[in-house]
Amino acid sequence: MPHHRTLAPPEQRDGRTPVIHAELRRHYDSLYDLMLNGRAARDARPVLDVGTGDGLALTAITQGTPLHGLGIDVAAPGQWLGPPGWSVIQADAQRLPFVDDGFNSALMVDVYEWLRHPAATLSEIARVTDGPILIVQTDWEGLWFQADEAEIGRDLVRAFTKGAPEQLRQRIRSSAEEAGLSVERSSTVSITTDRLEQGGLAWDVLESIRRYLVIESAQVRARRFDDWRSELQRAADEGQFTMLVRRIVALLGSNGG
Repeated sequence: MPHHRTLAPPEQRDGRTPVIHAELRRHYDSLYDLMLNGRAARDARPVLDVGTGDGLALTAITQGTPLHGLGIDVAAPGQWLGPPGWSVIQADAQRLPFVDDGFNSALMVDVYEWLRHPAATLSEIARVTDGPILIVQTDWEGLWFQADEAEIGRDLVRAFTKGAPEQLRQRIRSSAEEAGLSVERSSTVSITTDRLEQGGLAWDVLESIRRYLVIESAQVRARRFDDWRSELQRAADEGQFTMLVRRIVALLGSNGG
């Protein structure tokens, strides 16, 4: 039976509390259940969150639960949006400063695509984890926007996703096996939304694309991007908009049982 979380009321964008998109709540519920993997919450902690960043993904998965643990990231922690009471340190996932089997679960959300040596990193995480390792990775190759029954802005999306790993699910499996781990469960989760509202999932994804294409890489003029977003907004206002994003979810365990 799933160990469902007790969620707090929707968060507000006040600069202090994290926003968890409504479209992702069921997805995060299932990730929490996977982390437990049939165990009571007390047996799944402490948790190691690898590449925790600002802690937002960690909050999304553990909010309203008794899980606790520690987050690491190669970058110095900035504004912390993660759950209260969690420690955060700066560390390299290939050289973790922890004893063997010091954690009962490990988590890695949207980090796999940045790993230079995935098998070595997974092997090191497995060394310090006496329990399952949950990998969640957005498959940017599958991102698309549909308006009025036609996929539009494909060139802009391709420019944003250029360099995203191909055959992501198989890559995760191969690197896990190379690290001496078994893939206990693996799935592709499709997340869709027909809403394009400020603070919503589609809005924030478009903001990320704009920030990269216009501000960070200057690949696209702002006016062209904003015209595209306006076209999507018109379609959404008429009930003819859809965004799809896929995530690979893999639960890894030791081959020794």
